[in-house]
Amino acid sequence: MASKLRLALIQMSVGDNKAKNIARAVQLIREAAGGGAQLVALPECFNSPYGTNYFHQYAETIPGESTEALSTVAKKFGLYIVGGSIPERDEDKVYNTCTVWGPQGDMIAKYRKYSLHRATIPNSSHTTLTEYLHSSIYVAVVRS
Repeated sequence: MASKLRLALIQMSVGDNKAKNIARAVQLIREAAGGGAQLVALPECFNSPYGTNYFHQYAETIPGESTEALSTVAKKFGLYIVGGSIPERDEDKVYNTCTVWGPQGDMIAKYRKYSLHRATIPNSSHTTLTEYLHSSIYVAVVRS
């Protein structure tokens, strides 16, 4: 008989207060754990508004404020967490990065978004995401 995995997919509104966005994500993860979830996935840019004018302002290093919160809650509830994504600062570059956390609170994968489209972004002077975020060339594989 195959074992079952209970998955929670979180969709949430974010505002311009990073600490409140992180706290809200943690609260929703707690609720998912209370409902029996073993794997929880957060949305893209869960800690900040999504937009070219926000990426640099909300960017953080890894480890940082957002990832420390994910590590702590993963360990507390023994969960796997797919951390949606956050704007990650690495030296002078900013990436749209997803982290994956194991039940012991360890980061088991980190993925920097690869396929940054060149579509024009509305209300942004005809710019593209590639002008604000850097792309990765690596693929992340997670094994439990």
